[in-house]
Amino acid sequence: MKRAFTLLELVFVVFILGILASLALTFSGKNKDEAKILKLKIDYEMLSSALSLMRTQAELKEINGFLSKLDNAKFNTPKEKLFYCDNKQDCSYSLLSSPIYSDFKSWMKIASNQYRFFLNSKEYVDFIYNSKEGILECINSKYCKDLQ
Repeated sequence: MKRAFTLLELVFVVFILGILASLALTFSGKNKDEAKILKLKIDYEMLSSALSLMRTQAELKEINGFLSKLDNAKFNTPKEKLFYCDNKQDCSYSLLSSPIYSDFKSWMKIASNQYRFFLNSKEYVDFIYNSKEGILECINSKYCKDLQ
């Protein structure tokens, strides 16, 4: 005598697999967003530390003022070197020893002293370089207070 699954049993199994798949996709999306926020925090701390070093060196050398710009990258262009100057003619100081390359999934230069970090396709965090104080400031984002 052959035994087979009934239609009700098959529907029940497919239903449970669908629930498990939707739960797994929900958690994987949250982990990806949390990882992007962690990368933003690490990058921001690194840039803040580099700017602090620049300010200290300027004080020790008794230089008035800070960098007018952080790099020579083009606006909204991928694969540009950010926070790095390899051409010393236009930049007097390279903030990082190796560049962060611009990308629409990470950092992008959007204006003269403005940068954007993309968390996902809908969310981003904007930053502006304040050349008078030598700091990179987070602007207009719910994530700014997490970076302080």
